[in-house]
Amino acid sequence: MKVTMSPHGLKELQRALTKMCKDKKKRVQREAYDSGLKVQKKAKENLKKSGAWDLGGAGLSGSIECDRVDGGSATEIGPTAPHGPFIEYGTRPHFPPYKGKEAEGLEGWAKRHGFDSVWPICLVIAERGTPERPFLLPAYMAVVDRYFKNLKEIVRN
Repeated sequence: MKVTMSPHGLKELQRALTKMCKDKKKRVQREAYDSGLKVQKKAKENLKKSGAWDLGGAGLSGSIECDRVDGGSATEIGPTAPHGPFIEYGTRPHFPPYKGKEAEGLEGWAKRHGFDSVWPICLVIAERGTPERPFLLPAYMAVVDRYFKNLKEIVRN
């Protein structure tokens, strides 16, 4: 003897579940992007406050992008400017480029600060390196708790 259990309205239930999943997916995507934009904005603010603005920070700030990844369910935020990591983490002592295209940023900084040559700046960097001026990690840390709290709320409801 067998008993068969068959729900009535199975197709309607499947459609409702699919719609509910799509709605939650859209909300997660929106939350990921909105939080990414908050990190981007905060990173730009941190960069201005860090004292690195005249170290190429203006161009660095303009290069901080917020891109959707993983089908929109995640967001990547960060600078495309090559000197971003040097500002964020600082550098160990090294002799920087003092002429040519690689030295253009340093030459501009030296001129804005009254130096006739980049040589004195190069010597200081060679001796001391450059200090870290974190802007991206603190921005992420300022937003991440709220982001996860909002995600949990989306999944719960």
